[in-house]
Amino acid sequence: MKYNEENNLCLEHAEYLACFGLHSYKNHKKRGEIKVYGRGCNENGVLIDYESLPPERKAIVKEKYGNPYEYIVKQPLTDWVTINWNQKAFDFYNNTNGKGYTLPNGLNLPEKYRDKYTKAATYIDAISHYTTDKQALKRDFNIKMAAFWSIVADVIKAEKVGLPPNETRLKEKIKAYKAQGFPALIEAYRFGNDNSKKVKDQEAEDTLMNLIALDNKHDDVVISQAYNMWAIENGRKTITPQAVGYRRREHYHEVVMAREGKAAAYNKYNKQIKQARPMAPLMLINSDDNVLDLYFTETTYSNGRKNTNRYYRPVMYVVIDALNDYVLGYAVGETVTIELIKEAYRNAMAHIIELTGGAYLWHQIKTDKWSIDPALKGDLATFLKMGGETLFFTASVAQSKYIERVFGKPLHKILKMYPNYSGANITAHGANARPNAEALQKRSASFPDKQHAPAVIEMTINQLRHSLMPDGELTRQEYWLKAFHESQLSQSKRLSVERKIEILGVKHQLRDPRESLRLQPAGLNFQLNNIKYSFDIPAKYFPECVNKKVDVYYDPADMSQVLVTDHNGIRFVTSQYVLQPSAVADMHDGHGQMLHDRKQEKKAITQKLEDFVTSRQERLQRAEIDAQSILQAGVLVKAINHKAQKQIGGYEDQYDDVLIEHKTAPKAPKITQSIYDEM
Repeated sequence: MKYNEENNLCLEHAEYLACFGLHSYKNHKKRGEIKVYGRGCNENGVLIDYESLPPERKAIVKEKYGNPYEYIVKQPLTDWVTINWNQKAFDFYNNTNGKGYTLPNGLNLPEKYRDKYTKAATYIDAISHYTTDKQALKRDFNIKMAAFWSIVADVIKAEKVGLPPNETRLKEKIKAYKAQGFPALIEAYRFGNDNSKKVKDQEAEDTLMNLIALDNKHDDVVISQAYNMWAIENGRKTITPQAVGYRRREHYHEVVMAREGKAAAYNKYNKQIKQARPMAPLMLINSDDNVLDLYFTETTYSNGRKNTNRYYRPVMYVVIDALNDYVLGYAVGETVTIELIKEAYRNAMAHIIELTGGAYLWHQIKTDKWSIDPALKGDLATFLKMGGETLFFTASVAQSKYIERVFGKPLHKILKMYPNYSGANITAHGANARPNAEALQKRSASFPDKQHAPAVIEMTINQLRHSLMPDGELTRQEYWLKAFHESQLSQSKRLSVERKIEILGVKHQLRDPRESLRLQPAGLNFQLNNIKYSFDIPAKYFPECVNKKVDVYYDPADMSQVLVTDHNGIRFVTSQYVLQPSAVADMHDGHGQMLHDRKQEKKAITQKLEDFVTSRQERLQRAEIDAQSILQAGVLVKAINHKAQKQIGGYEDQYDDVLIEHKTAPKAPKITQSIYDEM
């Protein structure tokens, strides 16, 4: 609705059609029953004089829009709200994506209050718009500010907006809204009322729930009796066994862990995550330990007596690719240690290199929290992070790891073929059933010695690697290789030699901790497993780094190259030193070029040594300091030299507060004119 140029209240064309329809409009207009102003395409811009309508039609308009004279006053405000509905407020009160408001019990606001507060927030936005933009107020309302607040009060009442219509209280609400944001409109008193509860204070609630949570799992009658005794002594209301049962059923998720344990709580109440296997190799790696279900004979000697244990079981740590449960690497030991885990991952990398010809790093690891500190800063956590790569810890349940499936039927299907299988000749229920103790005892004399365990496990791992996929067309190794060569993502993390050794390498430990490896003119030389190694040192580290202490990291599977670093400025990968043939007859292709390159390196190092002298002399000449004259004076004291440089440079006063100490030389006299006068 709007006023025309003659200041007559008029309905717009669309508003009239909403009340009477197009056919009625044409008939009314043709018979002259309504007064129409203006003409336009598709009747745009046409206005119908409200006062020209018959009384019965005015009644229909009032039923549709209310009193037109009141409607036209508030229409700009309601139109602004309709056009500029506050979506952010709605998302907050709706808790969209879990980023908004929630009730104290963790649930969302009821929808009627969500819509109520969103509407109120939008009207505050509209009021703020017109009270800060006076041009908009004049354009849309053509009234002064005082009259606008009166209109706002009428609109709030008519539209049932959740805001106070009183101007003073409304301004206070708007001020609080601007300061606190969306939470300022929430009526907290409406939620969380517990007046009807008999057990309504926190102490009583905790007492009752603690009785229900007892792992004895007492009957509701027993619990109600125990609670009522406490309630009478502490001035609380008593309850019935039915009330206990209701509370137990409604809040069982709060006590299930205490009553039944972590596993039961996880299975009953924790959300299940259904996962899809990775689409390519090296996207997700699983690792875990497994006490092998094979018995070996262990022979030990104590006090001159021979002790035989025929039921020794080794531990292996296995790394698999979740793509198809392919075993990438493993390690065997007496028990699980940090070094055993590292060795399994080194073995996995060596196998990847064996299959693909390159060192490719996995994208994500999923393993248990064995020996990993909560802060993830310990040795093993740092190792598994792979220098910043993703490390994902699974929950403490076997179903969350693909590797547990490998340790199930696929592994036991192979182990059953061995006579020392600890689960052979079982009575029922598959591989996890109790073994036949009598049958095992009869075969125990022929159990292989524990020294054969690594060979047996290697054979078992190879059988797992070459077992057929479920479709029976490709082996697991063939399937893995085919998928690897078809995936650019799998090949995206190829490692340099330096990065590979840094991530998976072993630090060389000297026998005597007081000793240290140093960079020497003869190269980097050390001994490992009774084998002597000599590695070349790049020429750029001469002469500055000669005799510097360094650490050496190596790949046990490939000693051709090592990583050398002092964890500061020295860091390089170097190969084993190739001896230069001394006899010409022993020289072959490449030896001549190698000799030439080495001589050039020696020349470059010699030039650096000469440059040190030349550069120093040039600096002294520029400073007009003659070191030879100082020597001839018979006294070369650090303090005198320092004073000389300050005197010549003209900056003595600036450094007068600098304390220079010398424990052996006599104190130099104060310089008044020049250093030569003092001498």
